[in-house]
Amino acid sequence: MTSQPVPETTLLDSLSMPILVVARSGAIHYANPAACQFWRMQAEKLGAFTLQRLFGEESQVWARFRQSLARENSVTVEPYPFVRGEGRPPLFLRVQIDPVSNGNQPPELAMVAVWDQTHREQVETLANEARLMDSVALMVRGLAHELRNPLGGIKGATQLLARQIPDEAAYREFPPVILRELERLERLVQDFLLPGAEQTLSKTFFNVHELLDTVIWFQRNAGGETEFLRDFDPSMPDLYADQDRLHQVFLNLIRNAVEANRRQGTVTLRTRMSGPWQDRETLPDPAKTYFLIEFEDEGAEKFDPAEVFTPFFTTKKEGLGLGLTLSYRIVRAHHGHLRCRAAVPRGAVFSVILPMVEEP
Repeated sequence: MTSQPVPETTLLDSLSMPILVVARSGAIHYANPAACQFWRMQAEKLGAFTLQRLFGEESQVWARFRQSLARENSVTVEPYPFVRGEGRPPLFLRVQIDPVSNGNQPPELAMVAVWDQTHREQVETLANEARLMDSVALMVRGLAHELRNPLGGIKGATQLLARQIPDEAAYREFPPVILRELERLERLVQDFLLPGAEQTLSKTFFNVHELLDTVIWFQRNAGGETEFLRDFDPSMPDLYADQDRLHQVFLNLIRNAVEANRRQGTVTLRTRMSGPWQDRETLPDPAKTYFLIEFEDEGAEKFDPAEVFTPFFTTKKEGLGLGLTLSYRIVRAHHGHLRCRAAVPRGAVFSVILPMVEEP
Protein backbone atom coordinates (compact mmCIF):
# COMPACT_ATOMS: atom_id res chain seq x y z
CA MET A 1 0.00 0.00 0.00
CA THR A 2 1.18 3.55 -0.64
CA SER A 3 1.18 6.32 1.96
CA GLN A 4 -0.96 8.79 -0.02
CA PRO A 5 -3.87 10.22 1.97
CA VAL A 6 -7.15 8.35 1.75
CA PRO A 7 -10.60 9.04 3.23
CA GLU A 8 -11.34 8.15 6.84
CA THR A 9 -11.24 4.33 6.91
CA THR A 10 -12.78 3.54 10.29
CA LEU A 11 -16.32 3.56 8.93
CA LEU A 12 -15.31 1.86 5.67
CA ASP A 13 -13.66 -0.98 7.58
CA SER A 14 -16.97 -1.79 9.26
CA LEU A 15 -19.02 -1.98 6.05
CA SER A 16 -20.07 -5.40 4.77
CA MET A 17 -19.79 -4.35 1.11
CA PRO A 18 -16.39 -4.42 -0.66
CA ILE A 19 -14.87 -0.92 -0.88
CA LEU A 20 -11.76 0.12 -2.82
CA VAL A 21 -10.08 3.50 -3.06
CA VAL A 22 -8.38 3.70 -6.43
CA ALA A 23 -5.97 6.21 -7.98
CA ARG A 24 -6.42 7.70 -11.44
CA SER A 25 -3.83 5.22 -12.74
CA GLY A 26 -5.85 2.30 -11.42
CA ALA A 27 -3.55 1.60 -8.47
CA ILE A 28 -5.38 0.47 -5.34
CA HIS A 29 -4.67 2.66 -2.31
CA TYR A 30 -7.10 1.08 0.13
CA ALA A 31 -9.23 -2.05 0.42
CA ASN A 32 -11.59 -2.69 3.32
CA PRO A 33 -11.85 -6.16 4.95
CA ALA A 34 -14.97 -6.98 2.90
CA ALA A 35 -13.03 -6.35 -0.34
CA CYS A 36 -10.21 -8.60 0.86
CA GLN A 37 -12.73 -11.33 1.60
CA PHE A 38 -14.46 -10.85 -1.77
CA TRP A 39 -11.21 -11.22 -3.74
CA ARG A 40 -9.79 -13.71 -1.23
CA MET A 41 -6.57 -11.78 -0.70
CA GLN A 42 -4.87 -10.04 2.17
CA ALA A 43 -4.83 -6.24 2.03
CA GLU A 44 -1.12 -6.08 1.17
CA LYS A 45 -1.51 -8.46 -1.76
CA LEU A 46 -4.67 -6.76 -3.01
CA GLY A 47 -2.86 -3.42 -2.85
CA ALA A 48 -0.34 -4.70 -5.42
CA PHE A 49 -3.18 -5.12 -7.96
CA THR A 50 -4.81 -2.49 -10.16
CA LEU A 51 -8.46 -1.93 -10.99
CA GLN A 52 -7.70 -3.04 -14.56
CA ARG A 53 -6.27 -6.31 -13.31
CA LEU A 54 -9.22 -6.98 -10.99
CA PHE A 55 -11.91 -6.31 -13.59
CA GLY A 56 -10.06 -6.42 -16.92
CA GLU A 57 -8.34 -3.83 -19.09
CA GLU A 58 -11.29 -3.82 -21.52
CA SER A 59 -13.98 -4.02 -18.87
CA GLN A 60 -16.85 -1.59 -18.54
CA VAL A 61 -15.80 -0.88 -14.94
CA TRP A 62 -12.40 0.47 -15.97
CA ALA A 63 -13.92 2.56 -18.78
CA ARG A 64 -16.56 4.06 -16.48
CA PHE A 65 -13.93 4.66 -13.76
CA ARG A 66 -11.92 6.88 -16.11
CA GLN A 67 -15.10 8.60 -17.21
CA SER A 68 -16.08 9.28 -13.59
CA LEU A 69 -12.77 10.98 -12.79
CA ALA A 70 -12.76 12.96 -16.06
CA ARG A 71 -16.29 14.29 -15.53
CA GLU A 72 -16.03 14.43 -11.73
CA ASN A 73 -19.37 12.69 -11.23
CA SER A 74 -20.62 9.39 -9.83
CA VAL A 75 -21.34 6.52 -12.19
CA THR A 76 -22.87 3.08 -11.70
CA VAL A 77 -22.26 -0.12 -13.65
CA GLU A 78 -25.01 -2.76 -13.34
CA PRO A 79 -25.49 -5.59 -13.83
CA TYR A 80 -21.83 -6.37 -14.34
CA PRO A 81 -21.02 -10.09 -14.94
CA PHE A 82 -17.93 -10.85 -12.89
CA VAL A 83 -16.17 -14.11 -13.80
CA ARG A 84 -14.48 -15.65 -10.78
CA GLY A 85 -12.64 -18.43 -12.59
CA GLU A 86 -12.96 -21.04 -15.29
CA GLY A 87 -15.88 -23.39 -14.71
CA ARG A 88 -17.49 -21.19 -12.03
CA PRO A 89 -20.74 -19.30 -12.74
CA PRO A 90 -20.37 -15.50 -12.90
CA LEU A 91 -21.57 -13.12 -10.24
CA PHE A 92 -23.74 -10.16 -11.19
CA LEU A 93 -22.44 -7.02 -9.52
CA ARG A 94 -23.50 -3.42 -9.05
CA VAL A 95 -20.37 -1.25 -9.08
CA GLN A 96 -20.64 2.39 -7.98
CA ILE A 97 -17.75 4.79 -8.59
CA ASP A 98 -17.56 8.10 -6.67
CA PRO A 99 -14.68 10.59 -7.17
CA VAL A 100 -13.07 11.74 -3.92
CA SER A 101 -13.14 15.52 -3.59
CA ASN A 102 -9.73 17.22 -3.70
CA GLY A 103 -10.67 20.85 -3.08
CA ASN A 104 -10.35 22.92 -6.23
CA GLN A 105 -8.06 20.37 -7.84
CA PRO A 106 -9.22 17.55 -10.15
CA PRO A 107 -9.86 14.39 -8.13
CA GLU A 108 -7.04 11.88 -8.12
CA LEU A 109 -8.87 9.15 -6.21
CA ALA A 110 -12.25 7.47 -6.51
CA MET A 111 -14.11 5.15 -4.18
CA VAL A 112 -15.37 1.94 -5.81
CA ALA A 113 -18.19 0.14 -3.97
CA VAL A 114 -19.38 -3.33 -4.98
CA TRP A 115 -22.74 -5.01 -4.33
CA ASP A 116 -23.40 -8.65 -5.18
CA GLN A 117 -26.77 -8.70 -6.96
CA THR A 118 -26.56 -12.26 -8.23
CA HIS A 119 -29.59 -13.37 -6.25
CA ARG A 120 -31.70 -10.54 -7.65
CA GLU A 121 -30.61 -11.36 -11.18
CA GLN A 122 -31.46 -15.01 -10.61
CA VAL A 123 -34.92 -14.09 -9.31
CA GLU A 124 -35.56 -11.87 -12.33
CA THR A 125 -34.27 -14.59 -14.66
CA LEU A 126 -36.57 -17.17 -13.09
CA ALA A 127 -39.51 -14.76 -13.41
CA ASN A 128 -38.74 -14.22 -17.09
CA GLU A 129 -38.39 -17.97 -17.58
CA ALA A 130 -41.77 -18.52 -15.93
CA ARG A 131 -43.43 -16.02 -18.28
CA LEU A 132 -41.80 -17.66 -21.30
CA MET A 133 -42.81 -21.11 -20.13
CA ASP A 134 -46.44 -19.97 -19.67
CA SER A 135 -46.49 -18.69 -23.25
CA VAL A 136 -44.93 -21.90 -24.54
CA ALA A 137 -47.41 -23.98 -22.53
CA LEU A 138 -50.38 -22.23 -24.17
CA MET A 139 -48.92 -22.78 -27.62
CA VAL A 140 -48.08 -26.42 -26.91
CA ARG A 141 -51.61 -27.16 -25.70
CA GLY A 142 -52.96 -25.77 -28.96
CA LEU A 143 -50.52 -27.91 -30.93
CA ALA A 144 -51.38 -30.99 -28.85
CA HIS A 145 -55.08 -30.50 -29.63
CA GLU A 146 -54.31 -30.53 -33.37
CA LEU A 147 -52.12 -33.65 -33.06
CA ARG A 148 -54.63 -35.81 -31.22
CA ASN A 149 -56.75 -36.80 -34.24
CA PRO A 150 -53.86 -37.60 -36.65
CA LEU A 151 -52.23 -39.76 -33.96
CA GLY A 152 -55.41 -41.77 -33.59
CA GLY A 153 -55.56 -42.35 -37.34
CA ILE A 154 -51.91 -43.44 -37.53
CA LYS A 155 -52.39 -45.82 -34.60
CA GLY A 156 -55.42 -47.45 -36.21
CA ALA A 157 -53.66 -47.85 -39.56
CA THR A 158 -50.61 -49.37 -37.85
CA GLN A 159 -52.78 -51.90 -36.01
CA LEU A 160 -54.43 -52.95 -39.30
CA LEU A 161 -51.02 -53.20 -40.98
CA ALA A 162 -49.64 -55.36 -38.16
CA ARG A 163 -52.43 -57.92 -38.72
CA GLN A 164 -51.47 -58.25 -42.40
CA ILE A 165 -47.77 -58.88 -41.87
CA PRO A 166 -46.80 -62.58 -41.84
CA ASP A 167 -45.27 -63.85 -38.61
CA GLU A 168 -42.06 -64.82 -40.37
CA ALA A 169 -41.52 -61.41 -42.04
CA ALA A 170 -38.19 -59.74 -41.27
CA TYR A 171 -39.88 -56.45 -40.46
CA ARG A 172 -42.48 -57.96 -38.12
CA GLU A 173 -40.79 -56.29 -35.12
CA PHE A 174 -41.43 -52.74 -36.30
CA PRO A 175 -45.24 -52.34 -35.90
CA PRO A 176 -45.08 -53.03 -32.11
CA VAL A 177 -42.34 -50.40 -31.78
CA ILE A 178 -44.47 -47.90 -33.73
CA LEU A 179 -47.50 -48.65 -31.57
CA ARG A 180 -45.53 -48.22 -28.33
CA GLU A 181 -44.25 -44.84 -29.51
CA LEU A 182 -47.73 -43.77 -30.63
CA GLU A 183 -49.12 -44.69 -27.22
CA ARG A 184 -46.34 -42.68 -25.58
CA LEU A 185 -47.17 -39.70 -27.79
CA GLU A 186 -50.85 -40.07 -26.95
CA ARG A 187 -50.02 -39.87 -23.24
CA LEU A 188 -47.87 -36.80 -23.79
CA VAL A 189 -50.56 -35.11 -25.87
CA GLN A 190 -53.16 -35.85 -23.20
CA ASP A 191 -50.93 -34.36 -20.50
CA PHE A 192 -50.30 -31.23 -22.57
CA LEU A 193 -54.05 -30.71 -22.88
CA LEU A 194 -54.49 -30.57 -19.10
CA PRO A 195 -55.06 -27.05 -17.72
CA GLY A 196 -52.29 -25.22 -15.88
CA ALA A 197 -48.68 -24.56 -16.73
CA GLU A 198 -47.25 -27.26 -14.45
CA GLN A 199 -46.45 -30.60 -15.99
CA THR A 200 -48.12 -33.70 -14.57
CA LEU A 201 -45.57 -36.45 -14.03
CA SER A 202 -46.06 -40.21 -13.75
CA LYS A 203 -42.92 -41.21 -11.87
CA THR A 204 -41.57 -44.73 -11.55
CA PHE A 205 -38.17 -46.27 -10.79
CA PHE A 206 -36.33 -47.35 -13.95
CA ASN A 207 -32.83 -47.97 -15.29
CA VAL A 208 -31.65 -44.78 -17.00
CA HIS A 209 -29.07 -46.69 -19.07
CA GLU A 210 -31.78 -48.86 -20.62
CA LEU A 211 -33.66 -45.72 -21.60
CA LEU A 212 -30.50 -44.20 -23.11
CA ASP A 213 -29.87 -47.42 -25.07
CA THR A 214 -33.41 -47.20 -26.44
CA VAL A 215 -32.89 -43.60 -27.50
CA ILE A 216 -29.62 -44.53 -29.23
CA TRP A 217 -31.42 -47.36 -31.04
CA PHE A 218 -34.05 -44.93 -32.34
CA GLN A 219 -31.44 -42.48 -33.54
CA ARG A 220 -29.32 -45.14 -35.25
CA ASN A 221 -32.36 -46.28 -37.21
CA ALA A 222 -32.89 -42.69 -38.37
CA GLY A 223 -29.76 -42.96 -40.53
CA GLY A 224 -26.48 -41.09 -40.59
CA GLU A 225 -22.90 -42.04 -39.79
CA THR A 226 -22.75 -40.90 -36.18
CA GLU A 227 -20.74 -42.97 -33.73
CA PHE A 228 -22.19 -43.21 -30.22
CA LEU A 229 -19.82 -43.61 -27.28
CA ARG A 230 -21.22 -44.75 -23.93
CA ASP A 231 -19.39 -43.63 -20.78
CA PHE A 232 -21.86 -45.04 -18.26
CA ASP A 233 -21.46 -45.55 -14.53
CA PRO A 234 -22.79 -49.10 -13.99
CA SER A 235 -23.14 -48.53 -10.24
CA MET A 236 -25.89 -45.94 -10.62
CA PRO A 237 -29.19 -46.87 -8.93
CA ASP A 238 -32.56 -46.64 -10.64
CA LEU A 239 -33.87 -43.17 -11.39
CA TYR A 240 -37.25 -42.05 -10.03
CA ALA A 241 -38.82 -39.96 -12.79
CA ASP A 242 -41.36 -39.86 -15.60
CA GLN A 243 -39.85 -42.24 -18.14
CA ASP A 244 -41.98 -41.02 -21.06
CA ARG A 245 -41.02 -37.40 -20.46
CA LEU A 246 -37.31 -38.15 -20.09
CA HIS A 247 -37.50 -40.26 -23.25
CA GLN A 248 -38.66 -37.08 -24.95
CA VAL A 249 -35.84 -35.03 -23.41
CA PHE A 250 -33.07 -37.55 -24.17
CA LEU A 251 -34.26 -38.15 -27.73
CA ASN A 252 -34.32 -34.41 -28.37
CA LEU A 253 -30.81 -33.94 -26.94
CA ILE A 254 -29.30 -36.82 -28.87
CA ARG A 255 -30.91 -35.66 -32.14
CA ASN A 256 -29.60 -32.15 -31.57
CA ALA A 257 -26.13 -33.58 -31.00
CA VAL A 258 -26.31 -35.63 -34.21
CA GLU A 259 -27.52 -32.62 -36.20
CA ALA A 260 -24.78 -30.44 -34.69
CA ASN A 261 -22.28 -33.00 -36.03
CA ARG A 262 -24.05 -32.86 -39.41
CA ARG A 263 -24.87 -36.56 -38.98
CA GLN A 264 -21.19 -37.53 -38.82
CA GLY A 265 -18.62 -37.62 -36.03
CA THR A 266 -19.10 -38.80 -32.46
CA VAL A 267 -21.73 -38.21 -29.81
CA THR A 268 -20.67 -39.14 -26.27
CA LEU A 269 -23.21 -40.02 -23.58
CA ARG A 270 -22.01 -39.96 -19.96
CA THR A 271 -23.65 -40.82 -16.67
CA ARG A 272 -22.42 -40.44 -13.10
CA MET A 273 -23.57 -39.51 -9.64
CA SER A 274 -22.70 -36.07 -8.29
CA GLY A 275 -22.66 -34.79 -4.70
CA PRO A 276 -22.91 -34.14 -1.94
CA TRP A 277 -20.42 -31.25 -2.01
CA GLN A 278 -18.68 -32.49 -5.16
CA ASP A 279 -19.87 -29.81 -7.61
CA ARG A 280 -20.90 -26.97 -5.34
CA GLU A 281 -20.95 -24.37 -8.09
CA THR A 282 -23.18 -26.31 -10.48
CA LEU A 283 -25.61 -28.36 -8.37
CA PRO A 284 -28.98 -26.91 -7.35
CA ASP A 285 -28.38 -28.06 -3.76
CA PRO A 286 -24.78 -29.08 -3.01
CA ALA A 287 -25.90 -31.09 0.02
CA LYS A 288 -27.95 -33.52 -2.09
CA THR A 289 -27.03 -36.29 -4.51
CA TYR A 290 -27.91 -35.96 -8.20
CA PHE A 291 -27.90 -38.01 -11.39
CA LEU A 292 -25.79 -36.35 -14.09
CA ILE A 293 -26.56 -37.37 -17.70
CA GLU A 294 -24.48 -35.61 -20.37
CA PHE A 295 -24.68 -35.44 -24.18
CA GLU A 296 -21.55 -34.12 -25.91
CA ASP A 297 -21.25 -33.38 -29.63
CA GLU A 298 -18.42 -32.20 -31.87
CA GLY A 299 -20.39 -29.48 -33.63
CA ALA A 300 -20.21 -25.70 -33.51
CA GLU A 301 -16.94 -23.97 -32.69
CA LYS A 302 -18.71 -20.90 -31.28
CA PHE A 303 -22.17 -20.47 -29.78
CA ASP A 304 -23.86 -18.71 -26.88
CA PRO A 305 -25.05 -21.24 -24.25
CA ALA A 306 -27.35 -18.58 -22.79
CA GLU A 307 -29.46 -18.49 -25.98
CA VAL A 308 -30.07 -22.17 -26.59
CA PHE A 309 -33.07 -22.48 -24.23
CA THR A 310 -34.82 -19.36 -25.56
CA PRO A 311 -38.13 -20.22 -27.27
CA PHE A 312 -37.94 -20.07 -31.09
CA PHE A 313 -34.15 -19.70 -31.08
CA THR A 314 -32.67 -22.17 -33.55
CA THR A 315 -29.68 -22.55 -35.86
CA LYS A 316 -31.52 -25.04 -38.09
CA LYS A 317 -33.15 -24.00 -41.35
CA GLU A 318 -36.20 -26.15 -40.65
CA GLY A 319 -36.26 -25.99 -36.84
CA LEU A 320 -38.90 -24.29 -34.73
CA GLY A 321 -36.61 -23.61 -31.77
CA LEU A 322 -38.90 -25.29 -29.22
CA GLY A 323 -37.26 -28.67 -28.51
CA LEU A 324 -34.76 -27.43 -25.93
CA THR A 325 -37.29 -25.07 -24.38
CA LEU A 326 -39.73 -27.94 -23.80
CA SER A 327 -36.92 -30.18 -22.57
CA TYR A 328 -35.88 -27.48 -20.12
CA ARG A 329 -39.46 -27.27 -18.85
CA ILE A 330 -39.70 -31.05 -18.37
CA VAL A 331 -36.42 -31.23 -16.43
CA ARG A 332 -37.45 -28.31 -14.22
CA ALA A 333 -40.75 -30.09 -13.49
CA HIS A 334 -38.56 -32.91 -12.06
CA HIS A 335 -36.85 -30.34 -9.78
CA GLY A 336 -33.74 -30.74 -11.86
CA HIS A 337 -31.68 -28.55 -14.19
CA LEU A 338 -30.78 -28.66 -17.88
CA ARG A 339 -27.55 -26.82 -18.62
CA CYS A 340 -25.30 -26.21 -21.57
CA ARG A 341 -21.61 -25.42 -21.84
CA ALA A 342 -19.01 -25.33 -24.58
CA ALA A 343 -16.95 -28.47 -25.13
CA VAL A 344 -13.20 -28.48 -25.73
CA PRO A 345 -11.95 -28.03 -28.42
CA ARG A 346 -15.37 -27.62 -30.07
CA GLY A 347 -18.98 -28.62 -29.71
CA ALA A 348 -21.44 -28.47 -26.84
CA VAL A 349 -22.22 -30.46 -23.69
CA PHE A 350 -25.82 -30.63 -22.46
CA SER A 351 -26.14 -31.79 -18.85
CA VAL A 352 -29.35 -33.15 -17.35
CA ILE A 353 -29.17 -32.91 -13.54
CA LEU A 354 -31.88 -34.84 -11.69
CA PRO A 355 -32.28 -35.37 -7.93
CA MET A 356 -31.73 -38.85 -6.54
CA VAL A 357 -34.59 -40.55 -4.70
CA GLU A 358 -33.85 -43.78 -2.84
CA GLU A 359 -36.02 -46.69 -3.88
CA PRO A 360 -38.05 -48.02 -0.94
